[in-house]
Formats: sequence, structure tokens, C-alpha cells
Amino acid sequence: MPNVKFTVLGRPQPQGSIRAFMVKGKPLLTSDNANLKPWRQQVGQCALEARVKAVDCLAYKGTPVRVDVVFYLHRPKTAKKSDLCPTRKPDIDKLGRAVLDALTGILFDDDSQVCDMRLTKAYGTPERTEITVDW
Repeated sequence: MPNVKFTVLGRPQPQGSIRAFMVKGKPLLTSDNANLKPWRQQVGQCALEARVKAVDCLAYKGTPVRVDVVFYLHRPKTAKKSDLCPTRKPDIDKLGRAVLDALTGILFDDDSQVCDMRLTKAYGTPERTEITVDW
């Protein structure tokens, strides 16, 4: 079973919500997180590099995919030493959506192929995201 593993350095960004504005009678859609697009591009670039190193693996349409993601976030000074993982924002489901959207078209055709997904938030330095994709 092929798998691709890679790490994305930097603070993980949540997908967030999309806002719609009317400009000259046409709807304009924008994300409420300005850092999302550059972070998703970075995830996509790291995935593409990992795919090439793994002999150009791609899960074709209909192939079931498993995704395992660990988000390492900075431990705030206010966090107790007994706290094992972040229980504040960003929401883990929004972080996961951002990763799936970034990987779609690079490691698999559509995120509907993902039939098993494990998301974990943890404290760690440097802030990073470790991703494993199996099919």
C-alpha cells in the first residue's frame, strides 16, 4: 500500500468560513482567514514534493484514502504543564478541512475518497503539520 509522508512548517491555519459580498451586482466570495490561502499553497507544495519523491504516487478516482494529520501548535504561557493538548481554537475539524482541500488534486482526485481520517492537535515546537496519506 503506497503512502506519502511529509511535514509542513509553520502555524496550521483553519479553513474558516466564506463570506459573500455583492460588488457591482455580482457576488464576491472571500475567506475570513487571510492566512489560509498561503498556508494551503504551502501544504500543496510540500505534498507535491513528497509525491514526486514517492515515485509520483496518486490515488486515482475511486481509490479509498486514509489521512493521518498531527497539528503541532505553540504552547501558550497560560497553559498548565499538565495540559497535554490544545483545547482552544483553532477547531480541529476546520484544520482538517483546510488540509483536505489543499491535498485534493495533488494526492487524490477528490476529498470524498477519504474514508478514514485521524486528526490530532498537540503542543510542539516548531509549529508544524505532519501528514501521512495511505491508499
